[in-house]
Amino acid sequence: MDNFFESIQDYLDGALSPEEHQRFERELERNEPLLLETDHQRMLREVLGKQVAAAPMIPLLRNTLKEVSDRHFGSVRKKKKITVVQWLAPLAAAAVILVVVNFMGWFAADYDALPPMTSSVTRGAVDDSAVSQATEAYNAGDYLQSIGLFRQLMAADPTVARYPYYLGLSYIGNEDYQRAIEQLQAVADGKSVFAEDACYFTAVALWKLGKDKEALVYMRKVTEASEYYRKAEKLRNKLDN
Repeated sequence: MDNFFESIQDYLDGALSPEEHQRFERELERNEPLLLETDHQRMLREVLGKQVAAAPMIPLLRNTLKEVSDRHFGSVRKKKKITVVQWLAPLAAAAVILVVVNFMGWFAADYDALPPMTSSVTRGAVDDSAVSQATEAYNAGDYLQSIGLFRQLMAADPTVARYPYYLGLSYIGNEDYQRAIEQLQAVADGKSVFAEDACYFTAVALWKLGKDKEALVYMRKVTEASEYYRKAEKLRNKLDN
């Protein structure tokens, strides 16, 4: 089991498939360091709470805690005997960082993490400067501005599939999931290069609205060729359980 941190998080999230869940629990029975680390992570979840909303700096803090956990876990492999205070100290230190800055929501899986938009030259009626402005606003997380800009771009050239796609993602960033679905479904049901990615984010938006059955329909359209396949599988397992 190479990636202890992600495997533990998936286990505690209930995001493993039944086969993966059984395999993980068999590993717990024979792997004392893994059992200790799983207990540590479960304890931190209980202390910090899972219900606090995630904030923009969460990925950085998650990586910080992962690095601390990896270093600690590596030392645990080399030492059979370790006291409670010893194994708790490094994780508690990371937990204090999270509490102080009030970023306790990192435990939620980042299913709705948005991809950056790359710049590209357009051909047709749309000015490249307008595309650049929309790209800059979107990548900066200024979703209200990018929403307005992408709507203007769509009005000027409705044939470009990336405009409704990134408009839909902007709505997700703005937590307006119903409007996100309206934009993304059309892309997901089409044949553009964005179709499969749009399937994933359509499913995420539906899930956010509590429409799990509809979300599963689009989640199952995400194939192994997609960079979102693993996330789609994790969320599908979560919804199926």
